[in-house]
Amino acid sequence: MYFIASSRLVEKNKEIYSRMYDFVAADYKMVSDKVKKWLKTGTKDLSGAPLQVKRENYEETMKCINKADMMVMEVSGHSMSMGYLISKALEMNKPVIALYTVEHKPVFIKGIINPKLILVEYNKDNLEKAMDEAFKKAKGLIDMRFNFFVSPKILTYLDWVGQKRMVPKSVFLRNLIEREMKKEKEFKS
Repeated sequence: MYFIASSRLVEKNKEIYSRMYDFVAADYKMVSDKVKKWLKTGTKDLSGAPLQVKRENYEETMKCINKADMMVMEVSGHSMSMGYLISKALEMNKPVIALYTVEHKPVFIKGIINPKLILVEYNKDNLEKAMDEAFKKAKGLIDMRFNFFVSPKILTYLDWVGQKRMVPKSVFLRNLIEREMKKEKEFKS
């Protein structure tokens, strides 16, 4: 599980983010404790940080998304970073629970049409209940991972498809299988 939020927002409302973190950490193994560290020690403004620090932050974040089965984030504030992370997680076919308050409905994110994006409105009184319902839904959207071997020729083709169509190999293969599943009348029944 990867729980992330805008560092600016964590600073403004530590109580809510602490409740969110505790709810997630109670039942799920976290791939990052970044929000927990922010709650304890405060956040660091990376805008003036050296390029290497920014790169390390980006790489660490991408590793966390890749490692997690699903992502939980709070999106009540305007943040290009949060939008980018949602996009990356959805590209990786990860379920994303995006929490927001009624006063701060996400305008742009609401335009994303993806069954793995679960938008959840909450307030301080129903936070845990709203998160619990979202997690129940998200659990059914987690993909199962399996590995298999292919010939060098097939791998070359998959690499070519990935470069030409800008589609990850796993997404291309999943789409092929789903197309075949739609054709199979016996499987449907």
